[in-house]
Amino acid sequence: MPATCPITPPQAVRHQPLSLLLLLIALALVTGPAGAVCKRSSFAVYPGNPVLDSGSAQFWFGRINLASTDVQPPGTILGSAVATAGEASGINDETIMWTCDLADAGQIYEVFSTNGDDRVGGAVQVGVSDGLNGFYKTWFPGVAIRLTHVRSGKVLQRFYQSSRLDNYQIDEVAQKIYVRAKHLSPIRAEIARVSVSEVGVGGYTSNWCPLDAQPGTGTVTYDCLQPNGYLMLRGPGYTSKQGVVDDDGEDHAYHYRFWYAYNGVAFGMRKAARLSMLPSCAVQNLTPEVVFAPISISELEMGQTRQATFTISFKCDIGMGSKAPSVPGTDDNLTAFGIQASTGAYLAAMPLGYVNADTGISYLLSDNYATDPSVAKGVGISLADADTGLPMNFLSSPVVGQGLASGFPGGQGAGWYRLSPQTGGSGGIYFQQRHLRATLRKLPGQKVLAGRVLSTAYVIVKVQ
Repeated sequence: MPATCPITPPQAVRHQPLSLLLLLIALALVTGPAGAVCKRSSFAVYPGNPVLDSGSAQFWFGRINLASTDVQPPGTILGSAVATAGEASGINDETIMWTCDLADAGQIYEVFSTNGDDRVGGAVQVGVSDGLNGFYKTWFPGVAIRLTHVRSGKVLQRFYQSSRLDNYQIDEVAQKIYVRAKHLSPIRAEIARVSVSEVGVGGYTSNWCPLDAQPGTGTVTYDCLQPNGYLMLRGPGYTSKQGVVDDDGEDHAYHYRFWYAYNGVAFGMRKAARLSMLPSCAVQNLTPEVVFAPISISELEMGQTRQATFTISFKCDIGMGSKAPSVPGTDDNLTAFGIQASTGAYLAAMPLGYVNADTGISYLLSDNYATDPSVAKGVGISLADADTGLPMNFLSSPVVGQGLASGFPGGQGAGWYRLSPQTGGSGGIYFQQRHLRATLRKLPGQKVLAGRVLSTAYVIVKVQ
């Protein structure tokens, strides 16, 4: 007995703190995650419309025309468009879609896929034999679409993928994270011509639009309401176990828990595109870079400029635009071209008053004019026809207006310029060129600040 007495107190001193430590760890493991959850906002705040077929955010392609395969061989990119979640029906950029606990930071993910169960929504990949990857069949025959999650750069497929969401609003007082529609990544869509006979790979489990569009000699609107892709949320307490979202790698053809939970936003072409099959043109070649000689601030202030001429070559179908126009570039079914400014240049030109009522832009500014301190201020680039000297506007977008009922850009005010038709000849195609002159000059009413000028523009050819 005396030998055991000295041992008892040390054992008690050691074991009590250890037991307490183990108990605290156990409590932390049990109670911690239960308090960190993401929840969908109420239907009064965030209705179910955005995930439904008729509520999708739309890719505004406007008129899509398939010319001959000599002018537009399979594999040709026909256009691109960007849509955001806030453009879906029933919500806007500021709509709070999900609320998470502050402890959830770093564990919130955007989940995305094509409409992988539907024949023309994203189940059938096409264009592989044409040198294209990631393109899926649409309701328009011969036209495929590829969707890209802009922030991650991942191309959507019918198997779910995800990207961590780090863009949200934090409420330090409430210890909450608010995910608004504007916090979700934009989705970029590209459309391309594909071999009509190609059936692609992979089957489908639904076919809500069983017959492809039939444009004939006229135009047909994209009346199939099936979306082309979806974007939804996953976070602690808001997972596949709760039946509200799907897991990475699962096939959308068979799994779509998010849809039943009204969790997310659909993206599609419904009512936002028209298809025609008319003789037209395509860009064959162009001067890739237009370089101006350096110019000083004093020279610009005195009205001096720098000029450069560049050439665009077009390949056209014989018979294109055989109807004589009353105003160049404005008649329906005629082919016109334009030089489209970058998004950054367009947004910078608007508050300076260089965008007219037809949304045509009079001066091309640097891509990052409003945000990059190294970019020269008070200078821009004007455009003119080098052969006639007539001034030209830059396009702001290949589609103007909020919908088909609002019409499309037409005429030189918007930046469209008609290509010359040729009705006779052999071989089915002909070539033509346009010589344009770009002039670097001081912007009216602006103060010149030194820096570099770097602008990007795109040549757009479109049937009006």
